[in-house]
Amino acid sequence: MIYTFHIVTIGHLSRNRYWGEDESVAYRKALCTCTLLSGGGEHILVDPSLPAQRMDEALLWAAGLHRADITRVYTTHYHLDHHVDPLFPNAQWFMPRTEIDYLQENWDAYIRTFPGDDRANLAQAHPVEETLADGIRVVPLPGHTQGLCGLAFDAPEGRVLLTGDAVMTREFYQAGKPYLFGWNDEMGIKTIQAIKGQYDVIIPGHGEAFAARAWERTTEY
Repeated sequence: MIYTFHIVTIGHLSRNRYWGEDESVAYRKALCTCTLLSGGGEHILVDPSLPAQRMDEALLWAAGLHRADITRVYTTHYHLDHHVDPLFPNAQWFMPRTEIDYLQENWDAYIRTFPGDDRANLAQAHPVEETLADGIRVVPLPGHTQGLCGLAFDAPEGRVLLTGDAVMTREFYQAGKPYLFGWNDEMGIKTIQAIKGQYDVIIPGHGEAFAARAWERTTEY
């Protein structure tokens, strides 16, 4: 199965060390990269980043679709900016089973970090482990969170890995570094090392899609 992908929102970070920004300062509100995968009669939205009305506009501008056209919604991990509005009228919401299990066991610790979230939202998520749809593989990418899982699929551009926040931007990928906070930074570094050389295109959590091999040099920023 070959899928086409559209970047519905190009994400950005609240602060980016590779832009020379101070990591103790939030320069802007974070926005995650939201991606649409289409193929085999499916329109799958990954990491919905906007409220309902704005998402309708973004889908229309990016792909000529509406929220009612979405067949599945997938969230790579449960941080608030990756499930702004995951409820679509004709779609079910999916998340990695590892992430759901972790949150169910550690909700009190999570909610101290993300006090605006609601455990009732978590109950709406259907767990997935190995595949999300025909030709879309669920890939464990721990580090930013324990249960974060990306998606691997084939597209006209080649083999694609959608990473969520396992890779924040192409600069973080090149440097092999995680973001300034995460569940386990050492594991996050190992995750980036493990995926290098395996894919043609990377869709990161908070930036533009990029050709992976062009950013696999060892240059440090």
